Amino acid sequence: MPEGRRSTVAALAQSASPLLKFKEGKAVLHEQGLDLIRSIPGRIYPVILMGDGRAGKSYLASRILGLEEAFVSSDSAEPVTEGIDAIVCPMSKLLAETPGVEPNTATAPQGEGDELEIEEPMHMLILDCEGGNNAMADIRTLVNVFGSVIGTEVIFVCNASFSESALQSLSATLAARELIILDEGSKLPEQKLIFVVNKNMLKYDENTLENTLRSEQKDPGRRDARQVVLTSFSQRRFISIDVMGKPNFENQVDALRAGVIQDRRPLTMGGHCVGAGALCALLEHIVNEMQSMNEVTFTSMKRKVILDGFLTPLVARLFSDAENSIPEVEDYDPNLDDRDCRAATLQKFDTLAARVSEVALLSEARADLQEKLDSVWFKVQRLNAAFGAQTKETKTEHKEILGAARRVPVGGRGLLKDVELLHQAFRTEVRTVIINKNGSEEKSDWEDAGTRGQKIIETAFQSLSSAVPALRGTLLKRSPSIVKTVMTLGVGEFQTRRCIVKEGHFIWWDTQRVKKESDAVSGSINFLINRAVVVEDEENPNLFSIKPALHSGWDDASCFSGGTNRELTFSCEGSERNREQWVNAIRRNIAFADLAFEQLGRGRVKREVGVEVPLLAQALWTPSTV
Repeated sequence: MPEGRRSTVAALAQSASPLLKFKEGKAVLHEQGLDLIRSIPGRIYPVILMGDGRAGKSYLASRILGLEEAFVSSDSAEPVTEGIDAIVCPMSKLLAETPGVEPNTATAPQGEGDELEIEEPMHMLILDCEGGNNAMADIRTLVNVFGSVIGTEVIFVCNASFSESALQSLSATLAARELIILDEGSKLPEQKLIFVVNKNMLKYDENTLENTLRSEQKDPGRRDARQVVLTSFSQRRFISIDVMGKPNFENQVDALRAGVIQDRRPLTMGGHCVGAGALCALLEHIVNEMQSMNEVTFTSMKRKVILDGFLTPLVARLFSDAENSIPEVEDYDPNLDDRDCRAATLQKFDTLAARVSEVALLSEARADLQEKLDSVWFKVQRLNAAFGAQTKETKTEHKEILGAARRVPVGGRGLLKDVELLHQAFRTEVRTVIINKNGSEEKSDWEDAGTRGQKIIETAFQSLSSAVPALRGTLLKRSPSIVKTVMTLGVGEFQTRRCIVKEGHFIWWDTQRVKKESDAVSGSINFLINRAVVVEDEENPNLFSIKPALHSGWDDASCFSGGTNRELTFSCEGSERNREQWVNAIRRNIAFADLAFEQLGRGRVKREVGVEVPLLAQALWTPSTV
């Protein structure tokens, strides 16, 4: 025995444990094997060896573990393995004894890769299955089905040569696993296939399996067999191993071992690793369900057996489960229909009874189940409807009845004096609404509430003087003239200007030049016609800029110099107001102007507000100047 395998034997000091055996013709999970699985900490990597009897599966299973006699093997005609035997081995030991195996983190769900093996150890659970074609062995479909369901890595071993019968055997095994019924929400784990020709006397290359699977076949049976294998395994590999003693034998076995270890990944269902306890529960569930189905499958299709022995008990069990899941209604439940289990129960019946070919018996049993389910559910619905008719709340609704409308100018001497607002007269009607628990409503007739009033349709102008602030003070305005800035050695970069923001406008003027109320101000931005934003300088706490909000620039730049893309920059240094006060007032004026533009439209803004430079009298007139 090679020294590496001898050290592994000393470390593990264990032999195969029986997991699945047969007693009086029925499958039994052996407690020794279940205890072995229950002892596994962390993640589990199940590797299944199945295929021809007397093909050397037990020997190869031992060699994958690095053990010569972990699984008993023999060259006699008698079957060595009955049912399924199992051994557990830490992946850390196998990795340490297998040079050249690369880290493999991609296949572990939720980031559980090799770097987590100290916290979340992974163990290989290797399962050696009874041969499926040994004439000396009892043929038990459950062995192969059992192995197929839980195997992350499936190693199918055939003897001496790659044959059509071996491919058909693998296909039959995969078709048989459809008999397994998993719990709702579960699914079979994704599997990889290694197809091994052991004791090989012929010459094959690594593409033999793929070429065979994808070859054209006229025979429907052969074509279907290949399709089953292709759809069952997204990843497939072919390995041939020579007869023991041949020059390449040890290298070929080592390659198989390294490949299995390289493929390591935990058994998962629903995206989560299946732990030891959950795996034992899954195995017990599979065996119990297979036992039940086999009793129906291998008995005669007589009425007493099918209906009384299987379908009627099945209906009773499903109805009992459904009855227990039906909610007890103590108050109105608006989502009661979401908890209706009838369709799911009938679907479960269809699934569990799908193998029964007696259509009349199936229809009779299904109708009985439907009647029982409807009877219970209709009682719950009637009770829920009674609760739903109860009053939940009472509320009063109001509505406005519109009367005459007339246009009234804003008036005054400000910038918006010529804007004509639509004043709408209205009166209010009222009614009582009773809302039931089921959402239905009972409404009284509308009655006059005696309320009369008027409202402004252009809501932007509602409470104009209080909602749109006016702020006046002295600011430093940056000159747009580069020449002036250079000629004055930077002294002329900022100019002192008197400024005011009000009525959706920002206005500034030079007090040395603009003195009379009839004088036009130096410049202004009409926010009603120009979409704008105000931005604080990130470095200077006194600076802020007013910029076009659109990439196209200002809509009308006729009231200031610098063009349609100019950004106007101001400094609050020495001002009576700080930057926060200015920026807040400007933003509120911009918000008012945007809404006013939306409600008035471009044409009315130009006609009733205008785009001309305001006079000083208009700038100074405001009852709300702060």
